[in-house]
Amino acid sequence: MTVYIQTPFDNIPAEGCRAMRYWNMTEAFVAAGHDVVLFISSFNHGTKARRKFDDSFKIEIDSPKFKVYRYSSKVQVVVLNTIHYKSNISLRRVLSHLLYARSFCFTVKTLLSDKVISQPSAVISAVPTLSAALVGINLSRRLGAKSVSDIQDAWPEAFSRILPKKLKFLSSFIFLPMSLMAKAIYRSSDMLSGVSSAYGKLTGRNDYYFSRLGISVKALPEKSDPSSRSISRLVYVGSLGMGYDLETVIDALKIDSSLSLDIAGEGERKEAICRYAEKCGVSERVRFHGWLGAEELSSLISSCDAGIIPMSDESMVALPNKFFDYLSSSLPVITSLCGECAEILLGENMGAVYEEKSAQSFLRAVESLRLNPPKHVFLSDSLRADKIYPKFVREVEKSLLENNRR
Repeated sequence: MTVYIQTPFDNIPAEGCRAMRYWNMTEAFVAAGHDVVLFISSFNHGTKARRKFDDSFKIEIDSPKFKVYRYSSKVQVVVLNTIHYKSNISLRRVLSHLLYARSFCFTVKTLLSDKVISQPSAVISAVPTLSAALVGINLSRRLGAKSVSDIQDAWPEAFSRILPKKLKFLSSFIFLPMSLMAKAIYRSSDMLSGVSSAYGKLTGRNDYYFSRLGISVKALPEKSDPSSRSISRLVYVGSLGMGYDLETVIDALKIDSSLSLDIAGEGERKEAICRYAEKCGVSERVRFHGWLGAEELSSLISSCDAGIIPMSDESMVALPNKFFDYLSSSLPVITSLCGECAEILLGENMGAVYEEKSAQSFLRAVESLRLNPPKHVFLSDSLRADKIYPKFVREVEKSLLENNRR
């Protein structure tokens, strides 16, 4: 069968990045004998720049509105042109999403009409974006395909929970359009899946399929004897946006002069974080590396002592991508997330948890790792792409078979 997968946000290996969820999913469908058409945005959400691919992508169609690449005999990649945005929370981002969704609909019709791509048996949509996921559901109905909506982030909950306290009472009004779109997706999808068990409760459906994020990067061997592991050089990988509290980590650096922080990422709050480090007198111990390629990132992480995830549970993020980056490099993790993330880290003694916005609590977490260093930091089967995504493929196949019997 042919499967369409659409995701505007994920990086792909041809950009010099590690494989993320939907590329791993693509490879799992191909391994099961299926063809895949992967739809992505021309704008890279992480780097905030236009995507650039290596020579593994062979151009088939170069149109002003989209480009079609041939990656292999089983995989085509369609790049939809859209506008850029600098801030993750902005009207321009909303417009970019709407243009992407419209382009997705238009491009599918055009490519099917020109017989460039085959008719799909399933259309898998990343959620978010909400607008493109709704388009995916409507397209699947018109094409006689199964619609699968895969929740990576809970929208609008992730936004409404970080509103300033003075605006909390307006959240239901501000995010009403997003709320209605999310409910329509949950109600109308033939199959619902997601990266967190908590998202299943939001959908109100008992057939929700929980499929964690998984990573395909091979875990590195232990860096040293755990008894001699020091915790001084910290690393943060990811976006420098509103949802991350690096100020608390910088406060901890001010108290403990043995700590330093390496930051691999970019975002709208970079300048504010720089100024805060200068204000605290620790700017020489806070190093910014920008976005790094897969090999450079792996090298940086491996040279550090612990990875940090300074997020709030109100973000409703269960296991962020950086969690996998750290564990794949055998790095213990320090986090303020108290859900699935903390459960895995504490259950396997691979990290420590601190109270958000408390530098003293953060320092206690650091000290706990110094006194009780993890004996082994590893990627369990429940976190590995080669275990997670073949199961996802079988679940989609099973769902299609059940539909055919009806």
